[in-house]
Amino acid sequence: MAPPARHAREMKLVVVGSGGVGKSAITIRFTTAQFYDQGYNPTIEDSYRKQFVVDDEAVTLEILDTAGQEEYAAMADQWYTFGAGFLLVYSITDRPTFDSIPGFHQDILRVKDRPYVPCVVISNKCDLARLRAVGQLEGRDMARSIQAPFIECSAVDGVNVDVAFRELVKLVRKEERRQSQAAQRLLAPAVHEAKPSSSSHSRGCCIIM
Repeated sequence: MAPPARHAREMKLVVVGSGGVGKSAITIRFTTAQFYDQGYNPTIEDSYRKQFVVDDEAVTLEILDTAGQEEYAAMADQWYTFGAGFLLVYSITDRPTFDSIPGFHQDILRVKDRPYVPCVVISNKCDLARLRAVGQLEGRDMARSIQAPFIECSAVDGVNVDVAFRELVKLVRKEERRQSQAAQRLLAPAVHEAKPSSSSHSRGCCIIM
């Protein structure tokens, strides 16, 4: 008899970046396999859901596509609180969007109050290589400086879009395992000390700091 089907666990991801870098196009390409080509229509926020299989394990992704315009910056803390992992997107044709990525990353760390949060840096619009304003090596170096993988994508052609989401899911799972193991290590000494001594001679009181 086949084992009962397990519900795919949920994971919340957030797509972050300046306006016009293609955050909505990337999200829609991933969730529908279609390219959204309706001109630039600024998003405040949109939420998408997709079931995805990574390393033979299903996950239901809830993806928040956020605004990149400064007038919506006050909402950013809510978005960062929402997410377990983040796609940090810039356009290879627009250097200021590249320069903004470290600032987005710092804001995420501040809201999460953690030294590390799973992120993937996406260099979008690699189909427009003739208009490139940011080199690959620059992108890789910046991503390395914030401890994130670097992936060049094209929402137009669908290049590496699934790869970027798959990599982020792996990073979130890895970080969740690390936190779980750290919590278990913290609890282990307390459990050990709570057990009665098997020795017939007392060794005195112990203090757990």
